[in-house]
Amino acid sequence: MTINDETPQDEIEQKITEAEVEAQIEVEEQVEETPSSFEAEVVESPETPKKDKPSRARMIWRKILVWLVVIAIAFAGGFFFDTAFRYQPQVELVKVLKGDISAANDQILSLEAEIERLGQFEEENIDLTDQIQDITTHITLLSARAAVADASLAVEQDRQADAKLALDKVGSTLDALKGMLNADQAEVVENMIQRHNLIIIELEGDGYTVQTDLGLLSSKLSTLEATLFASP
Repeated sequence: MTINDETPQDEIEQKITEAEVEAQIEVEEQVEETPSSFEAEVVESPETPKKDKPSRARMIWRKILVWLVVIAIAFAGGFFFDTAFRYQPQVELVKVLKGDISAANDQILSLEAEIERLGQFEEENIDLTDQIQDITTHITLLSARAAVADASLAVEQDRQADAKLALDKVGSTLDALKGMLNADQAEVVENMIQRHNLIIIELEGDGYTVQTDLGLLSSKLSTLEATLFASP
């Protein structure tokens, strides 16, 4: 075989070899560029943020706050019930006394109308006048008891202005009551007036002493009422 016959064949084989090499290189490049499924999953999967657990100090403070709320609710409930049970008797007494006063006023109006109707009967008029005087005295005494109860309630609730106003009414009512009674009865009321003056002085100081003296004054008024107007 001559040199000229072998040259074309060698060139063809060389080109085939070069083509195979280029194809092999392209395959390897594709393999390198394509990520594995595991790598894709690793890249695409976002990291899950970790939740911070509450610190021990925060948990302790949370428990303390819960207990403080429970204690506050319990204290408020206890204060409410204590106030209700302490003040309710005085409130009820004031309501009863004011109801008695209203009923007595209605009775006075009825008796005055009766006096006018029986004006020609002098003897009956005198009797009715005495009844009106007794009822007026009773109303004054009941007003004094109601004012003492109002003052006691105001002192208990630390309402100084209301307590002073109620005590002023007690003083004026006792003065009026004294003028409606005979000498012996007026002396009893005079002792009440002296105790009332003592309470006025004590009002700026010891509340416990004021309550004690108001209790004594209320008791004396109740005794006087029973003496003057007890049912036979």
